[in-house]
Amino acid sequence: MKRTIALAGGGTGGHVYPAIAMGEALRARGHEVLYFGETRRLEGRVAPARGFPFHAVPAAQFPRTGGPRAKAAFARGLAASVAEARSLLHAHRVDAVLGVGGYVMAPTVLAAASLGIPSAIHEANVTPGLANRLCARVADLVLLTFAATADKLPGKAPVEVVGCPVNPKILTGDRAQALARYGLSAERPVLLVVGGSLGAATINDLGIACARAERDWQLLFVTGPRYHADVAAALDPLPAGVALVDYEDRMQDAYAASDLVLCRAGSSTLTELAAVGRPSVLVPSPNVTDNHQEANARGIEAEGAAMVVVEQDLDVAGTVAAVDALLHDRPRLATMAAASHALARLDTAERVADLVEERLLRDR
Repeated sequence: MKRTIALAGGGTGGHVYPAIAMGEALRARGHEVLYFGETRRLEGRVAPARGFPFHAVPAAQFPRTGGPRAKAAFARGLAASVAEARSLLHAHRVDAVLGVGGYVMAPTVLAAASLGIPSAIHEANVTPGLANRLCARVADLVLLTFAATADKLPGKAPVEVVGCPVNPKILTGDRAQALARYGLSAERPVLLVVGGSLGAATINDLGIACARAERDWQLLFVTGPRYHADVAAALDPLPAGVALVDYEDRMQDAYAASDLVLCRAGSSTLTELAAVGRPSVLVPSPNVTDNHQEANARGIEAEGAAMVVVEQDLDVAGTVAAVDALLHDRPRLATMAAASHALARLDTAERVADLVEERLLRDR
């Protein structure tokens, strides 16, 4: 029977794209899927473009500094956001809520709990974010990417380890077509440099160094919109064998064109790397809760699928040299690629849809 389900959360690609994958799996089963998030953040652009009715819920990030006054202001703002989310849930007769992480998730999941609407939350990383730590106390079901996360969340909701959803479209890239699109040669290997949907300054610094290096390999460089003009200026005139892109909404092409990926270590990115079987050089972001990206990356490195570079100890020239060595070691790249692909879990979105129907919607 058709039900109405609200996805809630976002902020970055690591939350938004898994949410879209889960939403599409639920929509394919005949359910109406809405998206609750912030208009000015990534979900406000991506969700409507994918055909999900979008509803704005104001939200404030928890202040890590500022003392009691800042926290009191946050509490008042959260209460107002919960009231707005309650109104939207009631107006659209939502039957269940699926929280996907990010601070904007919290008002909708808390509002659902206050209305008796069942909810599930999904945590993509080893170390849970603040919103999931809060919402785990009221959720009816907790969905995890990593089993080790279970001991780090409060509450008594049942836990299911499902992995991180990946959009099946990521598997549709064609190497020859992708190389032609980017103007790259099939005769030389390609390094993909990408800092996530928003870009990352440190990744871009490494990309610039790779582009300027003496090399016989090529570079596909996805800068992120906010950094693109600066990177383009730094590389003017553009060196040979470099394709410069500001934002890529067809990541299947970027992965298909690549032999090695230099990137951050968010769970969504790592899931995509496994799905397409790409080896990687991972530079975990230090600007995340409890340094969870390094925990993610170390797990991938332990499986032989990646090399980890810690930003605090970053040696730009040394990292470029390591990339160069990998791109000249085809047997090692092949071994890393196989190890990466062995980590893939391609049925996560369908598994989540099963659980939402079985655990949240059965009695609705």
